[in-house]
Amino acid sequence: MNIQRKLWKCRPLCLAWESLRYCWHKTLGGFIRKPYCIWYSFGKPCQACKKEYLPIHADWYRLPRPLYIHEHVFYNIDNALKADPNLKGLALIFFMGIGDYLYTTPMLAALKAKYPKLKFYGYVSKHFDRNNSPIVASMLETNPAFEKVFTFDGYRNPVIWKNYNYEDAFKNIPEGFLAVPVYYEYGVDIPHRVKSLFKTFQLPLPSGSETPRPVFYFPTEPAPQVKKTFAEINSLAKKRKAVVFLQLDSRGSAYTYPHRDDLIRRLLREGYFVLSVTPSAVVDEDFKLLDIKKFSFNETCHLLDLIKKEHKLYIIALNSVFWAASAGLDVPNLGLQHWIDKKVHNLWYPNITVVTDYIYKKLPKNKMITAKESDYRRHNKKIIDYKPEFIIKCFDRMLAKLEEKPSCKAD
Repeated sequence: MNIQRKLWKCRPLCLAWESLRYCWHKTLGGFIRKPYCIWYSFGKPCQACKKEYLPIHADWYRLPRPLYIHEHVFYNIDNALKADPNLKGLALIFFMGIGDYLYTTPMLAALKAKYPKLKFYGYVSKHFDRNNSPIVASMLETNPAFEKVFTFDGYRNPVIWKNYNYEDAFKNIPEGFLAVPVYYEYGVDIPHRVKSLFKTFQLPLPSGSETPRPVFYFPTEPAPQVKKTFAEINSLAKKRKAVVFLQLDSRGSAYTYPHRDDLIRRLLREGYFVLSVTPSAVVDEDFKLLDIKKFSFNETCHLLDLIKKEHKLYIIALNSVFWAASAGLDVPNLGLQHWIDKKVHNLWYPNITVVTDYIYKKLPKNKMITAKESDYRRHNKKIIDYKPEFIIKCFDRMLAKLEEKPSCKAD
């Protein structure tokens, strides 16, 4: 492990270093700032340029420095092609969770559609950490835009997530490929993460006011374990009024809902078949715990897609990966917002009814159910536990609204 990697394990040291970098950037560094390549721009979108004044060598194909605090970078692939008409492809570098990746999928589809002749190679950190899930690599392998997928030995910056160390990826990036970390902005003033991604890559949003939904790529023939599990659920679910899928744990917040057994039993008494990826002690013919060690994430979502075609399907999920997945699958989702995040509108789609103890001004009022203090218990200073009986009431309320408005399009 190198010295920087050891230092970055100490957040105060990293914070001090990044603060010093930022102060230099805002003062003396501004007087000696070097020109950058025409295919990227820090702080604002790239202007259309016809000529590159910098020499095109190995360093031209990668960003010259880490980002500063609160800084963003924008890309212009058109400019890159003008400077190097022989550009071979894009090395798209990921250090994010599965849900984060799903938000990139409509942008990646638009990027490939605009540059069909460029090869797309994907690079994913092989470590589980607060920023990254290596499972993203298996998701990229299902994405037809990518010809090859590699993993690299990376590590996170504890202060600026965009400064994840991806140096190890360069050993597998061929000559003539732009090394492009996949960045988005996430903030109170950002309308949506997907819109931020389109802006980062300077791609026009599809016509209409709707935010593009995540895209899944399922095989024509389901995997054997998917087909077998679907047959089991299909037979049992025919006797129940609907299937409810649960995801009650969150990697990002390191939280698992503690009253899941009670919630599952209440759903069973209500006449639902319950499928969960969060462990539970419940044993019942109409409850199935999906072993995620036997299913890839794409296979799990393929199973849900098959269930949706045969049965009414609903999701109850913490603010985590299945917020994005439910939108891509177009399934009504009772989204449990278990802590206050004023940026939550960056992740929201109209198929999600948000249960919250805080009123978010940038979410539609008719898509929020506000909890009173009596509806939850305090888990810790940041996180709350909704009472299972309150979740059931919220679920019934969501279903009643769906009956009023049959279409639940997650556009």
